[in-house]
Amino acid sequence: MVSKASNLALRLLSAAVISPPLLWVLFRGPRWGWLIIVAVVAALASRELYRMVVPASLFWRLTGNGLTLAWLAALIFAPSGSTLVCVQVVITTLIMVLSVLRPVPVMDAHIRVGWLFAGPLYIGGGMAAAALLQTLDQGPSWLLLSMMLAWFSDTGAYFVGKRFGKRPLLPSVSPSKTIEGSIGGLGGSVLGAYVAALTYLPGLPLDRALILGLVIGAIGQCGDLFESLIKRSTGVKDSGSVLPGHGGMLDRIDAFLFTTIATWLYVLWLH
Repeated sequence: MVSKASNLALRLLSAAVISPPLLWVLFRGPRWGWLIIVAVVAALASRELYRMVVPASLFWRLTGNGLTLAWLAALIFAPSGSTLVCVQVVITTLIMVLSVLRPVPVMDAHIRVGWLFAGPLYIGGGMAAAALLQTLDQGPSWLLLSMMLAWFSDTGAYFVGKRFGKRPLLPSVSPSKTIEGSIGGLGGSVLGAYVAALTYLPGLPLDRALILGLVIGAIGQCGDLFESLIKRSTGVKDSGSVLPGHGGMLDRIDAFLFTTIATWLYVLWLH
C-alpha cells in the first residue's frame, strides 16, 4: 500500500511534469492544440464516469461517451443558439429511441437514461467552458485562474484537513472531508485569486479577488463533493488511474468543471 507521503510526492512529481507543456499550449500554442487537450480530457473523464454509472454495458458506455463529445463540440462550434437547440433535439431523440430499442434491464433504465442526459451536461458543459473561456480577452489567464481556484482549494483542504480536521463535513458523501478542511480549501482558493491579481491578472481588483476566491472556491468544492457522491453511490474509490498519484481524470477535474464555468460567466457578464 502506498503511504500518504509517497502518494503526495507522486502527485507533486506528476504535476511538475504535466504543468509546463499544458501551460505552453494554453498561452503559446495554437488554438487547435488547446481544443485537442479539451477533447482528450473530456473523453477520458467521460469514459471514467460511464464505467462507474453503467459498468455492465459497453454499448451504453460508448453511447454516453459519444453523446458527451457531441455536446462538447456543439457548445464550442455551434454558430447560433438555434443550431444548439437542434443538436439538443437530436441528442434527446437519439437517447429516447435507443432507450426504447434496448430497454433491458428495464429496472435500471432510469439510471441509464438519467446519465445519458446528465453526463454530457456535466462533463461536456464544463470542458466546453474551458474551450470558450480561452477565446475571451485575457482568456488563458482567466483559465489559469479557474485552475488555481480549484487546485489551490484542493491543496488547502488537504493540508488543513490533515492537520486540524475533526468535524465531518458531509460524512454520508465523503467521510474523509472535514469542515476545517473545507475552510482551508476556501483559504487556498482566496490565496490563488490573490496570486493571480498580483501577477498575471493585474486588472483584477483585490476586493474582487477575495469574492471570486470565496464564491468560486465554494462552487469548486461542490464539484468535488458531487463527484464524491457519484463514487460513493457506485462503490468506487477512484474514478480511474490515468494520472499517477491523482487517481482518474475525473478525480482531477471534478472541481475545475465547475470553477471554469463560474469563471467564464464572471468574465462574460461581470468583468
